[in-house]
Formats: sequence, C-alpha cells, structure tokens
Amino acid sequence: MSKYKMMTRWLTAGLVCISLFKGVVFADESTLNAWPPSAQRFLKDIRDEPQDVINAVQAELLQEQRTTYRAAYYAILSRAYSALVLPHKGLDRADKGLALVTESLHPWLYHNLAVAKAEALDNSGKPGEGKMLALSARNWAEEHNAKELLSYAMSVDGYLSLTLSATDDALATFQQGYTLSQSNDTLLQPGDFASMIALVYEYRHEPELALPYFQEAYDYYQANDIKLELANTIFGLGKANLDLGNRDTGLAQLKRSAELALEIGDLQGAAYSYQVMAQQLIDEGKLSSAEAFLTDALTIFEDADNRFMQINVLLSLNAIASQQSQFAYSLTLLDEAQALAEGEAFLPSKIAINERKAQLFATMDEFEKAYQLMLINTALKNRLNQEQNSQRLLELKTRFEVEQQEAQNALLREQNLRQQALLLNEQKLQRYIFAVVVLLLIICLLLAFLYIGGKRHQERLERLANEDELTGLMTRRKVLAQFEHHLQLAQRHDTPLTLALLDLDYFKKINDEHGHQTGDAVLKAFGELARNTFRRTDMLGRIGGEEFLFFFPHTDLSEAQTLLKRFSVACRDIPFTIDKPELNVSVSAGVTMLSDNQSAKVLMAQADEALYQAKSEGRDRLVCAP
Repeated sequence: MSKYKMMTRWLTAGLVCISLFKGVVFADESTLNAWPPSAQRFLKDIRDEPQDVINAVQAELLQEQRTTYRAAYYAILSRAYSALVLPHKGLDRADKGLALVTESLHPWLYHNLAVAKAEALDNSGKPGEGKMLALSARNWAEEHNAKELLSYAMSVDGYLSLTLSATDDALATFQQGYTLSQSNDTLLQPGDFASMIALVYEYRHEPELALPYFQEAYDYYQANDIKLELANTIFGLGKANLDLGNRDTGLAQLKRSAELALEIGDLQGAAYSYQVMAQQLIDEGKLSSAEAFLTDALTIFEDADNRFMQINVLLSLNAIASQQSQFAYSLTLLDEAQALAEGEAFLPSKIAINERKAQLFATMDEFEKAYQLMLINTALKNRLNQEQNSQRLLELKTRFEVEQQEAQNALLREQNLRQQALLLNEQKLQRYIFAVVVLLLIICLLLAFLYIGGKRHQERLERLANEDELTGLMTRRKVLAQFEHHLQLAQRHDTPLTLALLDLDYFKKINDEHGHQTGDAVLKAFGELARNTFRRTDMLGRIGGEEFLFFFPHTDLSEAQTLLKRFSVACRDIPFTIDKPELNVSVSAGVTMLSDNQSAKVLMAQADEALYQAKSEGRDRLVCAP
C-alpha cells in the first residue's frame, strides 16, 4: 500500500470518527498528566547511563500510542540528550513532546517539557530563549506545590543564569534548590545542588569556595554509585585543585574523570578532561603531549557538534602552534575557529579569536591587518557590553511579564469557574471541536508512523553497514575500526588489551559435504553463541568466511584465555543446536596481548601466527603468541 493510499484511509477514518463522536462530552484529561510507570526509573538512570536510557525509551516510543505518555517519553529523551551534551537532539525531542500537549489541558507535563527545552536551549548557546520557559515553570510549580518539577526548574534556571553571567542569581537559585531538596524527597538531592553551587564558585574563579561543595557532591555520588555525575564532579575537583596549585592531585583527578567518562560512554566528558589537562601541559611546556590530548578532544567535540568546545580546543592548538613559530598553521586554526563562531552566542569567542589573530599578524610584521582587527574588536566589545546589559534588562522584563501573566491566568481561572454553567449550553460546539481534535490526532499518528518508518529504514541501513547479516557480529570494517580506536585508548591510558583470531576448523569440508545451508547454519549458531557467551564490552567481528576477530578491552591474557576456552568448549555443541549431530565443529584460536606501543598490524600478525600454529598442531586448540 502506498503512503498516499494509507493517508487517505486514515483521513476517511477520521471523518467516520467525527460522525461517531457527535454527542460525546469532553473527558477530564488532567488525570492523564502523570509519567508512565517506567519514567521514574529512566530519570534516575539518566544520571548514570544516559545512552542506555535513550535506547530503552526509543523502544518504548515505538510501542506507545497514548499521547501523554509519548510526550512524557520525549521529555525524558530531551533530558538524556542534554546529559550527553547533545543539545540539538535534546531540543528536537522537547519540541516533539510540546507538540503533543497544551498548557491548558496538560499543565504539569507541559512545564516539564518546557524546562527540558530550556535546558537544551542553554546547552545550544541560547540561554535568553530558555529563561522565560524556566521562570514560567518555576512559578507554576510553586503555585501548585509541584516539588519535583520545582526542583528541576530551579536547577535549569540556575544554569541559565550562570550562562548569562548572572552569578548572584545563579547562586541564589541553587541555594534555594539545596534547601528545597533537604526537606523533600526529590530526584535532585542536596549533593546535586552542592555540585551546582560549586560550579558558580568555579565560574567566579573562587576555587577555595568551590572545593568543599565539590567534595560534598563527590561523597554523595560515590556513595550512590551515580557514575555520570561522579565523573563530572571529579572533573570539577581536578580543575579546582589545579587552580589552587595542587598540580599532581588535579591532574590525577582529571585523568580519573576521563577514564570514568569513557567507561560509561560519555565521550564528551572525557574530552573536557583532555582539554583541561592539555592546557596544564601547555603551561608546563609539554607541547607534544598537550597536542595529542587536544586532537582527541577536537574529534569528539566535532562528532557531538559542540561548537563552543571546538573553538576552545582550536584556540589551545593555536597557542601551541604560536609557541612553535608555526604561524601559517596557527592562522589556519584561527580561521577554522572563526568559521565556527557564527551567531550572537559566539560574540565573546569572536573577540578572543580576533585578539589572537591581531597578535599573530603583529608577530608577522603585518601591522595594518593587526590594527584593523583591533578596530573591529573594539566595536565587538562595545556590542557585547550593550547586549549583556540588554540581556539583564530582558531577564528582569521577562520576570515581570511572567508574574503578570500568572496573575492574569489566576483571574481568568476564577472567571472560568463562574462561566462553567454557561459552557454547558455550548456542548454541541464542543462535540465538533472534539471531533476535529480526533482528526488532528489521527494525522499526528500518521506523521509519527511515517517518521518511525523512516527511522527504521535508517537503522536497517546502519545495521547492514556495521553488523554481519549472517552471524550478527560486527563487519570487518566495523571491528577493525573499533580495534584501532580501543588500541589507541589502551596505549594512552596504559590499560590491557587482548586480541584473538579464530577460525572454524574444516569449515570448507562442512560446506562441501553437507551443503552451504548447513555451513550458514553453523555460522549463525556460532555468532549467536559468541554474543551470548562474551561480555557486552568485548568486541566480536567476522573478518572472512570462517575467520573471526575478537578483542577484549581492559582484559589481560589470562582472563581472555579463560573466556575463549569456555567458548571453544561450547562450540562443540553447535551440531546439536542446529540438529546436525553428525557434524564435528571446533575452533582454533591465536591470542596475543598488547605490550609497549605495538601497532594494530603487528598485533594482528602475532595473533595470525599463533592461529597458524594452532592449526598446524592439530586444530581445536588455543595458542598464545610468545
């Protein structure tokens, strides 16, 4: 059935609904504003495994048809993407949720989505747009005693104030949230607000005041095993200690923060640590080490489209290039940063880039260009001062307008109560409105259906590129790329990494004597057994017909041997799994472990040589490279 025919059928069904719903009175939808049963668990897990939450909620969305539940899931997705510093995705999901609800019918859910959107706007460099949403939600939550929403709105409102450089407002808001969380069982606890208060002091360059609050937050996250926030807090401790001159302690904490961020998949969290560590190395004159950290951080920030941090990293790389008198390369880095600094939110970045360029031109004796840039910067600084003053006035105006709007809403609610008797006489009009709403809902469901279809198609294409269709393991391209990536991480952080090449013994004989269908069944069973036997962190891929590459991050040779031997024994039962007991299925494996700074090519050669030895010694065995 074509999309157009399907749309026609849905619209026809909508017209039928109009005739069926004549005479139906409006239901009270205010009871539908609660979270889905699984929402509270998802919100807690955001603080530890945001990517896992995204995967789980997207699966729930595919099955959920209730409008308010779908809107609630979009709110959770928006918050999870903000936790991963992916603001564009967070903004998109918040807007999708807001499109499903209205402030009049679903006020509690509407304001939760509005705060999620404000959080995404803050991370997108648009704090002014998010401020009114956060303030409106705070006022509504206070009026209706919605403590959980109020706590969340206070946290986002404080961050918005911090982004707008209104540090006094941010500190006051976070302190109010701290007090609120002490007397109420909200998701955000005093330890969370302690971390926020510490951020304000860090922003104001008062590390001695930030340190005890970071320590309080660290104790809370450590005790409750909240890994994402723990990584962020360790990062804050590291920066504060560096600012206080505690170099070794600070660098050790930043390294620990990066390791923990990588462990939970928060690549940007690790990149932030790399950037700060690199700056310290630059100050110490260790330019090559700093450049390696910055290059990794830049790649991660580019993948996340985090333009603010891309600019910061490019400026740090520019500092290294300038110290090495690489003036042409230094100018190229500044041009790249300037290309990213588009929009009013990047005005301070533009000023910093122009100052660096002017200094560079002066060093290159191009004084006219340097002078022209300084003139431009003077105008930009004046504009920045005007905008900061205007932003402060806008914030005050916004507060006044929100309070005025809330007062007006209260008056309107009182008038609505008086008019309820009159509204009973307008039921006929309401029936037609209800029918129109049903029709619009059908259209929305159709659009959602088309969107989900496109999404599934995209996911299928990604699976074809990254997942071997027969075994379910990674493709050759994917597993080799992952191996290169994890090899670099293991070398940088001095962690163990073990590699194994596996080969199904006499597989050609199985194909020749029993047919390719039997051979395919063996491969399929082999892949399923591998996925069920090894850990989620182990990387499993098919690199040839019956050849496989498995590697094990953070795993030494002894532990990998144990896993592989257990798997090898299990492979002997594959004939019974596929109802072919006459077959003999066994596996030969060559294993090696990373030492020093070996390349991927060298490790592969060692494992291949060990595999060859395993075959020459009679197969069905595991041989470790010397």
